[in-house]
Amino acid sequence: MQWKHLLWRYSRWILILTLLTDCVTLGRAMSHQILLLLAVLTLGLATSQLRDKVPCEMVNKQALCQGLGLLQVPSMLPRDIEALDLSGNQLRSILALPLGIYTVLRHLNLSSNEISFLQPGVFQALSHLEHLNLAHNHLALSTGGLGPLLHVKSLDLSGNSLYSGLVEQLLGEAPALRTLSLGENSLTRLARQTFWGTPALERLDLHSNVLMDIEDGAFEAMPHLTHLNLSRNSLTCISDFSLQQLRVLDLSCNSIEAFQMAPEPQAGYQLTWLDLRENKLLHFPDLAALPRLIYLNMSNNLIRLPAGTPQGDKAIQAPSKGLSALPLSNPSRNASTHPLSQLLNLDLSYNEIELVPEGFLEHLTSLRFLNLSRNCLRAFVAQRLGSLPCLMLLDISHNALETLELGTRALGSLRTLLLQDNALRYLPPHTFAGLASLQRLNLQGNRVSPCGGSVGPGPSGCVDFSGISSLRILNLVDNEMETLWAGAFLHTPLTELDLSYNPGLDVAMGALAGLEASLEVLALQGNGLEVLQIDLPCFSCLKLLNLAENRLSRLPAWTQTVSLEVLDLRNNSFSLLPSSAMGGLETSLRRLYLQGNPLSCCGNGWLAAQLHQGRVDVDATQDLICRFGSQEEVSLSHVRPEDCGKGGLKNVNLIIILTFALVSAVVLTMLATCCCIRQQKFNQQYKA
Repeated sequence: MQWKHLLWRYSRWILILTLLTDCVTLGRAMSHQILLLLAVLTLGLATSQLRDKVPCEMVNKQALCQGLGLLQVPSMLPRDIEALDLSGNQLRSILALPLGIYTVLRHLNLSSNEISFLQPGVFQALSHLEHLNLAHNHLALSTGGLGPLLHVKSLDLSGNSLYSGLVEQLLGEAPALRTLSLGENSLTRLARQTFWGTPALERLDLHSNVLMDIEDGAFEAMPHLTHLNLSRNSLTCISDFSLQQLRVLDLSCNSIEAFQMAPEPQAGYQLTWLDLRENKLLHFPDLAALPRLIYLNMSNNLIRLPAGTPQGDKAIQAPSKGLSALPLSNPSRNASTHPLSQLLNLDLSYNEIELVPEGFLEHLTSLRFLNLSRNCLRAFVAQRLGSLPCLMLLDISHNALETLELGTRALGSLRTLLLQDNALRYLPPHTFAGLASLQRLNLQGNRVSPCGGSVGPGPSGCVDFSGISSLRILNLVDNEMETLWAGAFLHTPLTELDLSYNPGLDVAMGALAGLEASLEVLALQGNGLEVLQIDLPCFSCLKLLNLAENRLSRLPAWTQTVSLEVLDLRNNSFSLLPSSAMGGLETSLRRLYLQGNPLSCCGNGWLAAQLHQGRVDVDATQDLICRFGSQEEVSLSHVRPEDCGKGGLKNVNLIIILTFALVSAVVLTMLATCCCIRQQKFNQQYKA
């Protein structure tokens, strides 16, 4: 049937051309006009042929025509397609024909074109259309609307430079619309009538506009709205918030200074997700009316929690202004009815919090993740029995902490504690012993010193890291540690231990005793070590060893019982890596770092074998430099065994020559001495 259709079309064009030729012979007065018409029709024939050969990809009932440089909607696609993707072309106008011939379309993607004109009622014939994407076009130049969209469920109008007032004109009637995206436009205001035509809307995206004002009642026409994105706008205040049906609200990246709930709501709020990060909030908002809230992000604001009673004080003062917003203790309430009692994630990082008031954390009984990093905290106290019983991650890093008090039966579920970059120095010895579930502890950038074993020595103010049976990962980088005492980690089955950048660290014999069967990662980088007093071959589970930036020149002899995969020896004093020491690693070692060592070209047979055979990945092999004695540096990968043989022969010859010269000098000296003595005797006899 396709070839018959094409034959009919070509015969029609031939007939028209024949008639036009006859007309030319009949009248010279109209010759110019006829020739012009002939040229236009010929161009139309060529365009029609090009259009009919559009190289769209057909997948089931989907026509994929994206990025083909099309100027109009193709007309020769199968009539029964259900999805048509025309994104990334050069369409400027959408007409009812030929689009209307695809009557069973459900998905239509017209995004990333140059559309500025929509024929009135262009989508009316598409009675099955459910998803329409017009994002990133020029609809702000359009004078018409979309017309009735009776069955469309999702509509994307983002990135069209739409301004306030034009949205109402475009939207029209869309009674079935569930999802609407108006992000990345130029809206400055939402009026009451903006969304009157979308009563079933559930998700509304208005991010990256210039919204400064939302008229009262602007969202009342959408009783089913559950997700609202107002991020990256210019809102300064949210007052009388009353969208009880809303579940997700994103207000991030605005200039909001206050968030206030409507007084005495008639129904319970359903909000579970609230994002207020990167605003200008000065106080923790009153969220007592949001009992279902599980995610709250207020990072990057200017929040200072009200003074109330500092942590650690026994007396409870009257709450100051704004403190009622916090989840403080109230004996008359059941724990499950307290504000934020269902909260799982609370992010208060990058604020100006100097202290956490008494009772602020007490009733966050469901909290799993708490982020207080990058504030101005000097103390953190959690000593009450059952405090934060479900907390799994606590981040107090990048503060000015000097005091840390953790109760023996508090934070019972805590697995990760991040304390890096604070000012912790003198802590109670058993600060972390009571954290029964602690698995990861980061103390980088403090001044913490581990004690010795149960009977070992330790400096005053040291912290005991032995006997913490749950701890697996410990970071003590840059703590100005001087000595790591014997038995420092007894009965603590660490898998990862980082002791890097403690210059001058003295690792005592037996300092890592008890870790032989568990340790997988050990880092001692940048400590200036000259000798290792650690029996590394005994650590059978060790997979990664970082000894970079020390002064080491030799390693212990590894055995084949070890499982070391990565060894970092950069910037040390190694000249030789003999097979007697390294041979035991051949079956397990996968990567070796050696840059910055004074390697010898000869005597490194084991290393040369790894380079040539590729069994071990040696970093930057082309730049790995070695020396022939005091001669020039060469690339180790270019050294051949015979080069070392020649060098050895030359050395032997040199030794023979030097020896001969030395013996000759001694003989000549002795002969000269004998001659002098005989001359003296002769002179004495002559005088006599």
